[in-house]
Amino acid sequence: MTFPRYFIWSLIIILMIPLLAGCSVGTTIAHGANFAVSRYCDIPKGARSAVRKTVDTTVAPSSIQIICAND
Repeated sequence: MTFPRYFIWSLIIILMIPLLAGCSVGTTIAHGANFAVSRYCDIPKGARSAVRKTVDTTVAPSSIQIICAND
């Protein structure tokens, strides 16, 4: 049984779409992380502990550690 040429090309294109979409997901995550870290580091040093406690509770049992450049 042989498939028509357009069917084979359609399958190839359909299989490539998730790979191309996966590349843009990494960029989106990087921009989101950059935004979140920048916002966190803009918070005054004394208030960061309250934000840190909230984040620790939210992501438990995992953890996130951010070290700002000006600390």
